[in-house]
Amino acid sequence: MPQPKATLHAWPQALVALCLALLCACGVQASTAPVPPGELVRDLEKPVLAGSGRLRVFGFSVYEARLWTAPQFQPERFGAHPFALEILYARTISASMLTDATLKQMQALDAPPGVRQSDWLQALQGAFPDVKAGDRLTGVHLPDKGLRLYFNGQLHKAIDDPMLSQHFFAIWLSPATQEPRLRAQLLGRGN
Repeated sequence: MPQPKATLHAWPQALVALCLALLCACGVQASTAPVPPGELVRDLEKPVLAGSGRLRVFGFSVYEARLWTAPQFQPERFGAHPFALEILYARTISASMLTDATLKQMQALDAPPGVRQSDWLQALQGAFPDVKAGDRLTGVHLPDKGLRLYFNGQLHKAIDDPMLSQHFFAIWLSPATQEPRLRAQLLGRGN
């Protein structure tokens, strides 16, 4: 019994389909690379992802964080460089809880002499919105200007205090941080 003609042409068609599938798969992998949030274009020149990590408390995910820097970023001198920390929340947290936790973390890292905690508290009042799962808060450190906080891509608050900004980001980037594993992940040094 003679073979149908369609079977003779099946191999080239199968090879073309396989090649197309491989090309599509490669394209999907390339497009899954993190893209800097749009708000960074306003404040940072050519941001690159330094690293990312997840904060868990008692096994529960609180947020995922991504550190966006310029290529010349030096972690040991983080306060001298512009950068951004993007936080994608996994749960609901009130603005007052975020403010309290931030101030406590900053105090734990030793405030410089002459800084009154009440000044930092006043500056941080209204800095944070209530967040829920899926919300994104991006903090931008500008060494000579201070801190810019974006909520879901929109400017939420600017704090023109470079010292406060540096101490705020020390929560994540200082070698004395209370979350050294997350710091290592953000700096691209660990998983």
